[in-house]
Amino acid sequence: MINTFIYLMNAYFYQNWWAEYSDTKVNDADVIIHFASKENLETLNSLVQDFEYIMENNLAKTTFEANSFDFNPLLYGYSSEQVWVESAYKILIAKIR
Repeated sequence: MINTFIYLMNAYFYQNWWAEYSDTKVNDADVIIHFASKENLETLNSLVQDFEYIMENNLAKTTFEANSFDFNPLLYGYSSEQVWVESAYKILIAKIR
C-alpha cells in the first residue's frame, strides 16, 4: 500500500544520503524538495496518498519499525516518526500544489 513511501525512503534516504549534495547543510527537507523536482506527477501524487494513509492510520512508527530505512527521524530532531511524516507531507504539498 505504501510502495511510493518505501521508494522515497530507499532511493533518497539511503545510508549516506547527505553526501549527494554539495551543500554541507543539507537536511531532510531538502531531500523532499529534491524528490519533488525529480519525480513525475504520478509518483508525487502516489507519495501524497501514501503520506495521507500513514497519517490517517497512525502508521508512521510501525512503518519505520517494519522497514530497515537508513533514515531515522528521531536522530534528526523530530519527536516522533509521525511528526516527521507530517512535516515531509507539508513540504511535498507546498512544492507540488
